[in-house]
Amino acid sequence: MKRIIMAAAGAALIAGCSGGADSTAADADGNGNVSLKEAAKKAEAEGLKPQAGQYKAVITMTGIEIPGMPAEMKGHGAGMVTTTEYCLTQAEVDKGFEEMMKRGQNGECSYESFNLAGGKMDAVMVCKTPQGAARMTMNGTVTPTTSDFTASMAMKFPDAPEGTMTFAAKHERVGDCPAK
Repeated sequence: MKRIIMAAAGAALIAGCSGGADSTAADADGNGNVSLKEAAKKAEAEGLKPQAGQYKAVITMTGIEIPGMPAEMKGHGAGMVTTTEYCLTQAEVDKGFEEMMKRGQNGECSYESFNLAGGKMDAVMVCKTPQGAARMTMNGTVTPTTSDFTASMAMKFPDAPEGTMTFAAKHERVGDCPAK
């Protein structure tokens, strides 16, 4: 699930560069889902790209609930902070949005909705993995160099009840990528 959270956080940053997108316009094939390819095409059509550079992502778990969890485990993980840094190279920016939106999630996700307007994001991402399925709602703000959003993820694992996890994610460009 950490990989799905990181994919969502990355997709939110990349999505921020797409200007005003809405789920109906982004769903080019009309099947009711906005694929990463469709979201990327919408973003590219807006003519805006993210800025290459070194980014810092801070993800803070704000809650977790799993039916049947022992009382002593309630709230376990809330407040946990994961900080990572990554480099978004100019070559990755030049390859286009689809490749960047796939980063960290191996094509396992698509959007039920994908709405961006005036720097505000509202999206629902659905991911399928060998460990189970997840549906994540994301709301927040985005720019070409930042994203700040909250998310709620419902997770369904095989032979287990559905659980929920909430978190806040902030991405920001902190400088140029380190020299290699």
